Amino acid sequence: MRIHIFLTACLLASVNVPAAEPSRPSDAVQAFFLDRCVHCHGESTQEGGVRLDSLGGDLSDGLTRQTWVRVLNVLDAREMPPPDEPPLEPAVRRSAVDAISQDLADSNISPSTSLRRLNRREYQNTVHDLLGIDVPLMDLLPEDADVQGFDNVADGLSISSVLMEQYLEAADVAFQACIRRIKPLPAETRRIQFMEVKENIESVKKNKGGTIEVDDSFVKFTPGWPPARLDAIHPIEDGVYRCRVAVWPHDPGDRTLAVAIYVGTLFGPETRKFIGVYDVTGTSQEPRVIEFQTHLEEGHAIHIVPRVWPEHVTWRDKHEQRPGVGLVWAETHGPLDQSFPSKAQKRLFGEASSITMIEAEPIWMRHRKNVKRHVVDSSRPKEDAERIVRDLIRRAFRRPVDPSEMQPFVELTLDRLEQGRTFEQAVRAGVVAVLCSPQFLLLNSAAEVDDDTIASRLSYFLWSSMPDGTLLKLAEQGRLRDPQVRVEQVDRLLRDPRSERFVENFTGQWLDLREIEFTTPAQKLYPEFDPLLQEAMLGESRHFFRHLLDEDLSVLNFLDSDWTFLNERIARHYGIPGVQGHESFRRIDIPDDSIRGGVLTQASVLKVTANGTSTSPVVRGAWVLDHLLGRPAPPPPPGVPAVEPDIRGATTIREQLEKHREIESCAQCHRRIDPPGFALERFNAIGGQRDWYRSLGEGEKLDGKKPYRKGKPVDTASQLADGRSFDDFESFRDCLLEDREQFIRAFATKLAVYATGRSLGVADRAAIDEIVREAKASGLGLRSLIQATVRSDLFLRQ
Repeated sequence: MRIHIFLTACLLASVNVPAAEPSRPSDAVQAFFLDRCVHCHGESTQEGGVRLDSLGGDLSDGLTRQTWVRVLNVLDAREMPPPDEPPLEPAVRRSAVDAISQDLADSNISPSTSLRRLNRREYQNTVHDLLGIDVPLMDLLPEDADVQGFDNVADGLSISSVLMEQYLEAADVAFQACIRRIKPLPAETRRIQFMEVKENIESVKKNKGGTIEVDDSFVKFTPGWPPARLDAIHPIEDGVYRCRVAVWPHDPGDRTLAVAIYVGTLFGPETRKFIGVYDVTGTSQEPRVIEFQTHLEEGHAIHIVPRVWPEHVTWRDKHEQRPGVGLVWAETHGPLDQSFPSKAQKRLFGEASSITMIEAEPIWMRHRKNVKRHVVDSSRPKEDAERIVRDLIRRAFRRPVDPSEMQPFVELTLDRLEQGRTFEQAVRAGVVAVLCSPQFLLLNSAAEVDDDTIASRLSYFLWSSMPDGTLLKLAEQGRLRDPQVRVEQVDRLLRDPRSERFVENFTGQWLDLREIEFTTPAQKLYPEFDPLLQEAMLGESRHFFRHLLDEDLSVLNFLDSDWTFLNERIARHYGIPGVQGHESFRRIDIPDDSIRGGVLTQASVLKVTANGTSTSPVVRGAWVLDHLLGRPAPPPPPGVPAVEPDIRGATTIREQLEKHREIESCAQCHRRIDPPGFALERFNAIGGQRDWYRSLGEGEKLDGKKPYRKGKPVDTASQLADGRSFDDFESFRDCLLEDREQFIRAFATKLAVYATGRSLGVADRAAIDEIVREAKASGLGLRSLIQATVRSDLFLRQ
């Protein structure tokens, strides 16, 4: 309890930022608006609820500053003056935008801080890399709030006493995971033939789920019940195992069959670990052998889930052979990690001769007798305990540490020994305190940005984890303030497998891919949707981003590209022929007659911007404004009901929105929001291309026993807030390319927010513009933009 109170008090300490003198817009800026804008935003008329003739000039006032920011945004986006007013000369507009930007930057009263705590993903990754363990920790901590679209921003990472309790629990789990309590059994191979397993024989005999036996194989047709049982090869103790499964396709027709493999508990709601999707090839005599290596806990099962698409044939049908997956045999070999003590324990406790494992109380195990639990002990407890804590601190705090800073943790550990605790209990107290300390949990806590701070900024940007030995050595040498050295480290970090964390975390938040499972499409409206398609959606977007990163291709490919990454499942979904296999993704040139190209045509984005049943131009339009153009729409006024699309087919969403826009308080924002959303109506809730809506009520009946009807036609034409019109999605995409400067700045800002972990605003526009100018010199490549970001002064600000 004393540790908890001490750590909470440290983390809740506030940081005071001195207030600046109030600032006012320049005379030139105010004169410009009095001349050009007050006839629509003055005493008699206040279009959009904005009045400029009496707008205060004190930019330290929140509402006044907010209004000036709003004015800046509509000018910069060419939304003002409106289309029916004389346009501004480009030079005049640029001059006004620059002047307002400078005034707002000069009045930056409370610059955002970079001091923040690790979010839960970073905490898990850091503890894993520090201790050499792989135990789940993230789910022990609460979801982190996101600010400006990301969960690593200081303003959203608060500290509370409740959170500290959860960090203490996670740290304790991490400590326990370092210690192997029983000597591992010698590695052995356990193997089963599926049709020699009693439960599988029973399933075939009773025709459960249509399962059958073919050539001594257990053939499954669906991912549903019953599971293929392989209990005899389940591990009888924790460890790393090499797993092999023999499969073959039964009556595949023109399909490529696949299986998804998971490991975890056989029953219950616990999350199972996804291993991968594998193509099913071979024959019953020469099946394909799928092999993988993973950590398994005692009693964990291998789940082999058929992925058969299209899946329209049931086991009751007689008109067509039903495709299925034949399972021949499976085996596990392990545990492969025979080290006792474990490697993680040796890393934490060291390998001094004074450190020993001693037997403690007996434990019951089903498959082993006379097993005793082991604990860590020492013949020199005080010396070893102090050494262990000091060694951990040097690595955990990610910088040189003065002995006086280590002393409180050492004293806490030794105090436990003096109270009669065991050696392991005392070390546990010290380790847990270190893993919950402000020095471990907080980033950017130094008074000034030094090389150690830069090392952590680079690693948490691209690895979501602590710096490695190379970064720490460069920091020790004082070389990371050299921009070219930072660029070299960007390239090195991106070559490391840990950079996949950057790909997953950045795309997961910028494109909302983390929300892919939030909704399940309605089966009657979208019977073609299946988990294989959802897995392919994520695969396309992540491979697309990774390719841009590896090849340093232009970020304008996010708006439009003539290539993408596909496997067979998603290629068929897009109507693109010639792609075989679900297991791997490959770069495919998009046919000239295909609408695909850019992230807005990727099914992952189209799914996360729908609700599983229907699409809304409001939701998708707001997504485009925020994620691609950096112009998030304000929340709707209180008391205004949301517009819900009519899946019965009586009215179109456009008809409903036209009535909605008759509400004066809604019309101004919907002028900006709705047009991008109307363009994206070309795609349904699972990213399929459409010309008409699917209906469960009114509409034309379709052939082929479709569960839905052909509803009203889709109308994608609209007019942007700046007056430009478009007829379809393709011409809207052309408008986005015309707005490339706005997109580039918006994307560079998103990247900088994620890289720095701080909120960015108008005061940072000049820094963002400089990053963009530098990246343009290298062709606006994604890697070049990252390099320009870490070279910038923005990356080094406190």
